Amino acid sequence: MVGAAAVVLWMWVVPTVACGDDAGGQASAYLEWGVGAQAVAMGGAFTAVASGPTGFWWNPAGIAQERQGGFEAAMRKMSFDRQAGYAVLLHPVGTEEAAVALSWVYAGVGDLFEVGLDGYRGEEISDYTNAVGFSFGRRFSPPHSRLAFSLGLTLRYVQHNIANISAYSIGFDVGAHVRYQLRPTYFTDEGTPPEIRFGLAVQRLNQKFPWTTTDYWARQGEDAGSSFEEMFPVLVRVGVAGLLLDQRLVPAVDIVFDEKQGMTWHVGVEGRPHPLFALRAGLDDGDPAFGVGLRPKIRPGTELLFDYAFAVQPGVIDAEHIISLGIRF
Repeated sequence: MVGAAAVVLWMWVVPTVACGDDAGGQASAYLEWGVGAQAVAMGGAFTAVASGPTGFWWNPAGIAQERQGGFEAAMRKMSFDRQAGYAVLLHPVGTEEAAVALSWVYAGVGDLFEVGLDGYRGEEISDYTNAVGFSFGRRFSPPHSRLAFSLGLTLRYVQHNIANISAYSIGFDVGAHVRYQLRPTYFTDEGTPPEIRFGLAVQRLNQKFPWTTTDYWARQGEDAGSSFEEMFPVLVRVGVAGLLLDQRLVPAVDIVFDEKQGMTWHVGVEGRPHPLFALRAGLDDGDPAFGVGLRPKIRPGTELLFDYAFAVQPGVIDAEHIISLGIRF
């Protein structure tokens, strides 16, 4: 019987192949790969940094610090015929108070086919996820204050299609971000004083997939099917980061509490030997990552973004090579 094995097998095995053993089988597995080569190269220690167009993914409150607009995108093809990508548009609102971001994140697996219990190979199976989000971050402290406190919210619509069975979900993330500018010390030169940042984000709230297989079995000529809800595990991110040496050195540490997978830790550092060039390295729960970033200016107030990250993912045979491109304006 074609399809009996397909629905059960692929709904549990494919997410494992897509994202490694740790997240396999979770409703959020396709969204575990991390958005932004800068953050990935720093081992995912980005909750307190939360800068640039992709900061919304790690902490929506962080985008309130941005006074430049920007666009960033990436698309990559990985082992096991997996594909993933994203695009995000960031736009400041007001003089020094708020920012919004519109985002789209995609992940999927190709070349999947139905296989019956008798070994018969049927039609090709679709398997992909789209997540569309709107993020808003606002600062609540006076302009030019040494202490900047921000709150943020992301509303996210997620659609997952597998074997032409679709499930839809609307959920949200909330975040808080604190920046405190220290007094000049030996960690600074004549440039910007050092800064310490704290970040907190609670993610995937109210996110769940209501699945029903009745229509699938009807297409197979069977009067069968069932319905169930698949909950996204809630994630809590806590991070601290420093901006030292005229913001040329950025160490960061994150602790992430996953409702189902437990606690993971993330450590990263970014160094800028030149304003246009950055070196990054980190540990993503013990797995190494590193990368580089380029910020060539094309005119005053406008610069291009080029970020590369190399990351080892748990449970995945091949290491990941991530390239993201963008522009700040």
